[in-house]
Amino acid sequence: MQRKFKEQLATPNATMMPKTDSIRRAGAVSTQGSGDFKLQELAMMSINPLIRSVQRWWLHRAERHFLICADVELQRAREAQMNVAYYQKRAAMARSARI
Repeated sequence: MQRKFKEQLATPNATMMPKTDSIRRAGAVSTQGSGDFKLQELAMMSINPLIRSVQRWWLHRAERHFLICADVELQRAREAQMNVAYYQKRAAMARSARI
């Protein structure tokens, strides 16, 4: 089978992948739409890109969460300032009405 694969690559119109039936007979895993991979190739793939993408997703999620929390706290502070100003104004009007 290795010999057939090398002969296919040696031909001028050869594709980079051997025929799928020879791969399946060689113990390959077929994934829908993404091509065929040999089990050895899948085992040799590094999981570092997957880990990095999960970490990147987690950090983006945490950043969005903290930005939302900061916006909420800023809005609460504004409301508190407006409440203080409102009650100070009412107290000043009440004092001036008594005089």
